[in-house]
Formats: sequence, structure tokens, C-alpha cells
Amino acid sequence: MQFQPLKVKKSASIRIQTGPLSAYKSAYISAYMSAHNTLQGLLRRRASGSLSSLFRARAAISVSLIVFLLLPCIGPGAETNPTDAKSSDSNRTSTIEDSPISPSASDDSPQDSPQEAPELSSETGEEEQNDPPSVEGSPREGETSDYSDFDLSEFDKPYHLGGFFRQGIQGLKPFYPLDKKYTDLTSESRLRLKAEYSDGPLQAEISGNGDFVFTNHPQSPAFAPLHASSVRNRLLSMETIQNHGDYLVRGDIHRLNAAYKGTDFHITFGRQAISWGEGRLLNPMDLITPVGPLIQDLEDVPGADAINTSYFFNSYDSIQLVIAPYTRSDERDLGRLRSQDATSILRYKGTFGNLDMVFLGGRQHRSYVWGTELNLTIWDAGFRFAYLGRQEDEKFHKDYLAQEDTHQFVLGASYAFWGELRTNLEFFYNSRPYGEDPYIPEQQQKELEVASKQSDPSLNDESFFRTRGRILTRNPYLVQASVGYNLTELITGDLFAIWDPEGGSVLYGPQFSFNASNEIIIVAGARLYSLGSHPEEAEFQGAPPQAFVYMRWHF
Repeated sequence: MQFQPLKVKKSASIRIQTGPLSAYKSAYISAYMSAHNTLQGLLRRRASGSLSSLFRARAAISVSLIVFLLLPCIGPGAETNPTDAKSSDSNRTSTIEDSPISPSASDDSPQDSPQEAPELSSETGEEEQNDPPSVEGSPREGETSDYSDFDLSEFDKPYHLGGFFRQGIQGLKPFYPLDKKYTDLTSESRLRLKAEYSDGPLQAEISGNGDFVFTNHPQSPAFAPLHASSVRNRLLSMETIQNHGDYLVRGDIHRLNAAYKGTDFHITFGRQAISWGEGRLLNPMDLITPVGPLIQDLEDVPGADAINTSYFFNSYDSIQLVIAPYTRSDERDLGRLRSQDATSILRYKGTFGNLDMVFLGGRQHRSYVWGTELNLTIWDAGFRFAYLGRQEDEKFHKDYLAQEDTHQFVLGASYAFWGELRTNLEFFYNSRPYGEDPYIPEQQQKELEVASKQSDPSLNDESFFRTRGRILTRNPYLVQASVGYNLTELITGDLFAIWDPEGGSVLYGPQFSFNASNEIIIVAGARLYSLGSHPEEAEFQGAPPQAFVYMRWHF
């Protein structure tokens, strides 16, 4: 059962108390000058053509280091009063509950308590002009507060502007014989601007990304697939990539949609994210904009150009139809869209007590799909079962796996011990793994090359429609587990693992999140692999281990 969270729009005047900045000034200046000198050397060496891989690594770290050091100085916490007696670590963040909103902020608030008579001055006999009572810590008129506050006029505006800036560093070790001596270091800077409009049932959204990516090893076989790939075959591309060797510049429209959301009927046109299923790691029901276990930031989930309609029978039961037309890279004429390339799925969701049920069916990526999902909440635990069947269209998919139907299911359970320790365990089964058949790995490699513009698509764009939007595994069984714990009120630790019993390999991903303020979050994590005693049969054979850290600042 899902509930829509209350969206609170904060004004641009929010200030976060972070403590005196002077204690860190010397360290900031020293580190900044070191990074600045490295970049100056980068520009000189680039002009002379003597840019070594080691120096590129130092430059990649320096680009990120400068932004990491400057961002707290220009962020919301920069205007802290060093002499304020309340600048302790316990006051570094503020929540909605901590916001000192005066009782007189709203004209509609009831005046239940009687007003006291004004006191008279003993000398003049005139009424003393005492300030009205207020909540402790709230500013008087003409003063400002060092705590987060909200401008209530923001709720009256039909539009909202915002976005975020994210700076990250990623290290990766490719599993290629000629590249074992290299460690790829990549600095990625992303600026996202977002505008939203909401007036009654009418809503609209647009957001775009601007990226700058710098690497120390542009010849790495992993760089182009990870950082220079485009989202293929959407109805409108609205994406550009300029690759300049050791750095590249990207730009794209992340979301662009308009919606009508009435009491019973919702319809959304345009680029949007559509998430289905309750699976935590491998989720076969997530067919439109799937999220994989390797994603580092959920803000990066690309949208689909689709028509999304829903009719609500009541607060819990609904029926949904999603149509997502696709174009082919070898034919971008929008006037020649083919129904055989479109995804169209009908989905019903109903709630019966503490049981949620989902049924869906339709066509996706030149195959017919049908499935169901059950979510049961009992004994303070959650239990899930999901099943998806798939029949490939024989007119397009003629490989060995396409000769029979594919059946996948997930069985899982979740429980939070003491309300703090979050645990999850899932079992995944695939009736048609590709095993030793080389066709699927070849198509996956072909799709990576086409997406990064290293190769042209094949006839009918087989690599896209055969490998995208579905879970393909080498072995039939996978066991998935995850655990999460709030180490402090601001720091969260998570760990997930996917074990391949047949091949003996394991993918595990530790991750830590630090909420530095209401606007800034810092995340560090890794995606690591163990191939076991039979690497030739391992599910994760050839996957490169990687580590990352990023800071995301919302405004």
C-alpha cells in the first residue's frame, strides 16, 4: 500500500546553522591552493601535449576537491554568526518540527486564550508597548533567525523553481588484461534546474541536466559505456554529448511533462518516471523505467516518453494504462512510428485489507508480458511475491532463448528490528538463463557500443529491443539480502549483497549517507565483486569494482 507524501515547498530564505566557519578557514585555503596549482599545471601540460595518466588522476581529484571545498562556503550555512551561543553541533540541522513558526503567522488560527490587559507605566500612566508573546527562539519583527524558517507565501504560488548541484568522484578498476595497471578516476559535476507548476488539477514539470565529466584514462574501455552513453530510442532525444577526449560535456532534458490529475482520473503526457513493483534489488515488474542494483543516485533514473493514464475506483483500487512509443536509431522519422516497437501495458492494483494485489499484461520491447504481484503486511513485517511471464515475438527474436516462454519470480520478506535495523531477504528465479549461449552477451556488448556511439545499430535495432527493459541472467538462481541502520540521526549505513549459488560469485555494495543539512547530503559507497572458485561460471564475471563519493546540494 502506497501513500503520497506531503510536499512542502521551502522558501529561498531558509538558513541552516552550521557553526563558525573560521575554524576551518585555514584548512580550506591550504587545500584549495593545492588543488588550484594542480589545475594550473593541467592547463599548461594540456597545451604542450604532455598530459600523463598520473597527472590526469591528480587533476580529476582536484576538480572535485575544489567544488567540495567551495560548496559549503557558498551554501546556505555560510551566513552563520560565530558569536551565537547556540552554534553547537546539535543545532546543525533543522526539521519542520524545529521551525519556529509564530502563532500569529496565520490569520485563521483560533484565539482561544483571553488577552491580558496591558500594563500601565508607573510614571506616565500610559500603556507600555510590550512585544506580543512568541515561541521561544522566534525572531522579532525586523530581525532574522539562525534557524530554518518557511515563507508561508510559497504555498500560494502555483510554480516552484529549484534544482541541485552534485559533485562526485568515482574510482573504477577495469577487468581487462591491457588495463590492469590503470585505475580510472572520474570527476563528475552535474547541475540540474527544475521548474514545476501546479494549479488545481493541472500540473507541469520540466528539468534539465548539465554535466561536466573529467577522467584520467579516456582510453579505458569502461569510460564510454558509463559516462558517454545516451538513453536510446525515446520518442524525442533532447540529449547531446560532446566528447573531447579526457573530458566531456553532456546536456539533456530529464523531465518534461504536463498532467491533469482530477479526483478520479489522472493523465500525464511527456517524459516521466514510472516505477512499478516492490522488489528491492531485482524487480521484474519494473518495466517502464527500471532501476538496477548498480545505480548510485536515484536522481539519475531516466524518464520515458509516455502517455500515462489512471482511473481510481476509490482511494486504494485503480486501473492504469501506459503507452510508450519508441523510435529506432536507424529511423528517426516520427511520422513512421510502428506499433510493433511501442510498449503498451494495462495494470490493475487493488487493496484487500492488508493485502495489495497487482495484475498486468501487454506488450513490451517486441514481446508479450503478463504478471502479478502480492504484498502482504502482517506481524509488522512485509512479504512479497512477484511473477512475470514473457513470450518473445518470433517475427523479431529468433535466438535460442526466444523459442520458449520465460518465467521469473521473486519471493521476499522485510522486517525492521527494534524499528531501527532494516532487513530484507529475496529469492530470484529465472527459467531461461542464457548460460553458455553467447548470443545475449554479444547483444549486450553491441548495445553498449551503440549507446556510446562506438558502433551503428543493426537491422531492426535488435540489441536494444532484446536486452533493454528486462532482467537477463547467466544462472537461474540469485539470493538477495540488504540491511540498513541509522547510525546517528544524520548518518545512515546500508549494505546489500546478491549471491549467485551456482557460480559462487557475490556482488555487495556498502553505502553511507550523511545529511549535512536540509539541503546537502553526502554519500559514499562501493560496488564490489567476489568471483568464487568457479569464475568461468560466475554471474558477475568481468564486472569492474568501483567506489564513489558525491555531495548533492539542493536549492
